[in-house]
Amino acid sequence: MKLDWDAGHGPVTGPINCGLTALTIGWAGNEAGMPMSWAAATAAAGWLGTHIAGVRKGVTGTTLAMRTAAWLGAGTWCSFAIANSPWTQWSLGSLLIGTLGLGGAMAGAHHVEAEAAEKKTAAEAEAKRSSLDGKRAAKATEWQERIARVCAGTVVQIVGVEDWDTGAGFTLEGEFGPGGGRWKTLAGYADALASDARLPEGCGIEVGPGVHRGAVLLNVSTENALIADANYPPDYSPLTINGPSPIGAYRDGEQAAPVMRQRSALYVGRRGSGKTNLMNVQLANQVRMTDNLAWVIDLNGGGLALPWLHAWEAAGRPGRPPIDWVADTPAKALAMAEAALRIAKARKPGYKKREIAANDDKLPVGPDVPAITLNNDEIAELFSPRARRDETLRRVGDTLVQVMEIARAVAVNILNAALRATQDVVSEPQLLKQASLRIGMRSDETEMNYLFGWNDKASPEDAPYPGCGFIKLEDDPARPVKIYRLKPEQIADIVKATSGMRPELDDLSRRAAGDAYANRWDGTEHLFGANPTASAPEPDQPQTPAPRQGTGVTDSWGKPTPDMKPDVQAALDDAEAAKRKLHDAMGENGNRDPDLEQQFQDILRGGGAVWQPPTDTGADGEDPRRQIVFDIVAGSGPAGIGPAAIVDTITRRHPGIKPPHPDVIARWLNADPRIHRPKTGRYAVRPDQT
Repeated sequence: MKLDWDAGHGPVTGPINCGLTALTIGWAGNEAGMPMSWAAATAAAGWLGTHIAGVRKGVTGTTLAMRTAAWLGAGTWCSFAIANSPWTQWSLGSLLIGTLGLGGAMAGAHHVEAEAAEKKTAAEAEAKRSSLDGKRAAKATEWQERIARVCAGTVVQIVGVEDWDTGAGFTLEGEFGPGGGRWKTLAGYADALASDARLPEGCGIEVGPGVHRGAVLLNVSTENALIADANYPPDYSPLTINGPSPIGAYRDGEQAAPVMRQRSALYVGRRGSGKTNLMNVQLANQVRMTDNLAWVIDLNGGGLALPWLHAWEAAGRPGRPPIDWVADTPAKALAMAEAALRIAKARKPGYKKREIAANDDKLPVGPDVPAITLNNDEIAELFSPRARRDETLRRVGDTLVQVMEIARAVAVNILNAALRATQDVVSEPQLLKQASLRIGMRSDETEMNYLFGWNDKASPEDAPYPGCGFIKLEDDPARPVKIYRLKPEQIADIVKATSGMRPELDDLSRRAAGDAYANRWDGTEHLFGANPTASAPEPDQPQTPAPRQGTGVTDSWGKPTPDMKPDVQAALDDAEAAKRKLHDAMGENGNRDPDLEQQFQDILRGGGAVWQPPTDTGADGEDPRRQIVFDIVAGSGPAGIGPAAIVDTITRRHPGIKPPHPDVIARWLNADPRIHRPKTGRYAVRPDQT
């Protein structure tokens, strides 16, 4: 049992306490031989104090009279008990009668106070109603009657009516009548109220909390403001992840702009609902942020990032890439997820002093220490039961969940998109539980309930068009929203306008991310719109005689053909032997030997059995970029640097110079006697040359 020491006295505890107190004072005063006038003076002082307090509080005259009688009776009894004895039959009998009488008086006074409070509330509501003009007063009366009729007799006094500036609806402010009520009670009747009001298709009622526990707000849309497309605003000024991130508009014209600093999100929508457009709108906001880096995981060819990288390529690669890192394969996705986890773990102790200096328990982000937002498109590729059977995909998913669980405070957050929010698509419950921002694009009622819960009553009839959906922030009710439309032409404009805004990953995070981040652009030219290299035409070969009748087409496999050169055949034989040796070394456990792999590839390359990187047609000594490449390698230290990282460095340091292809850089460095390879794929200056 827990005692509430702040609770006031009721008609039972109050009289009991008064009786016991009077008995104690009478006994103590009688034993001490105190004058009886002291009890009378004390009672007079108590009456004066409670009377002044009651007047200030605005209690009724009934309560003031009850208190006066109580103090008068207590003072008289204590005076008699001090002068005589509290233990006489007359003293105890009169005390008992007085105590019972006080209990009855207090019960009556409490009832009078409750009635007075109700009358006061009704009077205040009526005063607010009286301030409404004739048209709004009629609307208030109409909706009061409608609520009572539709919502099982619920009494709501409409005290305010405000028309929207857009002319597409109005807001009703209501207060529940005696007996109380909850806004969530009315929320369950939203569809029925809209039907009773004969609202047009696509219009509805949003019910939310008012200014206090007994108040409610009803947003009533009378015109369908969600049917027309609303383009992304042409204002490309800098944003911050600590501020609003505009994604669309509500039915009342208010901008939907959640703050994304501490949010993980889940976006759900069927094909064609506008989910990819929503992801692009979020990327547009991230690209405009001076304190955030956008990463993308899209195992469908990196499709989400392509419009942004193509636009950056077409603009001449100004500044840094709009998307800081793209993972379009399971291996790259795993590298990105593990890098994000390492960054989160490194930032917690590494930036503790920064948090203390800011008097905050969250990492203060800025251009020098940017937040990281990982945009994960079509998460069924990672979290469906089928995907979880793949070892690499399962590791990616588990790592991302761990990032979501621990990295909020250090500003590494994840935005996920999926076709559905059901178990067959999202098998990991944390993706839904930890998503403080949920957006459901156009879908059926069952899908909305999976995403928002069964108590939100999100009706697809309120958002029936492409680009429409529902947005839910934290525990607020889901609201219909129209997402801004963003087309490739505007994406190109945003990329150009924000080329100088994008931050660079801080040194601590870069070191934690390791080689995976430094080499993140290796083998990604296809993401920038580069066409696949065309295969060189085969030299004319004499016709090979067709197999004899009855001989299988594989009869000649593994046998030298008459026109095959001996050195080529020997190279292929050596390659086959190296392959067998490699397989033997790998064994049943699947371990790989990098030295054997490299030997195998060198043999194949020497025999002309693999694709060779293109060579530039100009003379080696005529290209001034070779010296730039060498200087970058020389500055990379003994660990070396990869060709793709060199391209990234040239882009950052020399924005006016178009970097050479990574394969051309590799050919230059392989031919330079001053350069060696400390490990596969990396180049450094030989120790004897430094």
